[in-house]
Amino acid sequence: MLQCRFRTRTDPRTFAYFKPAPFGRSLMPDTTKRAVCTECRGPKPRPDRNTCGAPLCRESARLQIQARKAREAARAYRSAPTCERCEKPTGRPANVRYCHACDADIESLRAEDERRARRREREEAAKNPCQGPDCNNPVGLSKEKGRTRHYCSKKCAKAAEYVRARDRRAPVPVPCPRCSAPHVSKYADGVCRSCQRTQRTIARRVTLKRAVREQHGGSHCFHCATPLGGEEILDHLVPVSRGGLSTVDNMRFVCERCNASKKDQLIGEWTPAIA
Repeated sequence: MLQCRFRTRTDPRTFAYFKPAPFGRSLMPDTTKRAVCTECRGPKPRPDRNTCGAPLCRESARLQIQARKAREAARAYRSAPTCERCEKPTGRPANVRYCHACDADIESLRAEDERRARRREREEAAKNPCQGPDCNNPVGLSKEKGRTRHYCSKKCAKAAEYVRARDRRAPVPVPCPRCSAPHVSKYADGVCRSCQRTQRTIARRVTLKRAVREQHGGSHCFHCATPLGGEEILDHLVPVSRGGLSTVDNMRFVCERCNASKKDQLIGEWTPAIA
């Protein structure tokens, strides 16, 4: 069996010289171009180096490599994005507007502006009046960072908390179904105290009229015997200003003319005008 005399591709001594051949050519290592020095074209003592080892050749190769790196750096400098502030290469992606130094400086200025704005807001808020009951003193600056005060002292804060707790316990006013005035409902029908008093007064009058009509009649005037015809007026025999009471015995149905002429006189002091 024939053995290959060439080193394999994984051999570190020949891997640097193994040149992939195009399709249809041999894959043998290309040593014809590497056999001479790249600077003086003389023989090389070692095939793994580019130069023959002479000081002049080594210095020339070093300078060429340095020049090539400088050209690549200049090309990269011209194509790299520049900072909008200092006009230097940012060294960052193209969508970033500033370099690292300018970005840090701008961020510090932005943070300083935000601190000043918060300071101004706190100073303006410190001039607001206290929200405690019966207190209009300025609240002043808060000792805690980022907090806005609403009360000038702990006493006002406790007083405001007491008022809020009292309001939570107090019933909510509702509009009256008759007069629409806000009130706290205490009656079953939901009306306010004034409407309830008026309603009771009307109910008492209706009851009193019914009792007077049943006991003394209500078809003719008590004084002049004129037919009333539905225009009766409930009058006091002894006026209220003279000590009379709104009772069935002291009330009679009279006409409008007798009620207007009698006024606050007693029966013995007044003579009815008979038509």
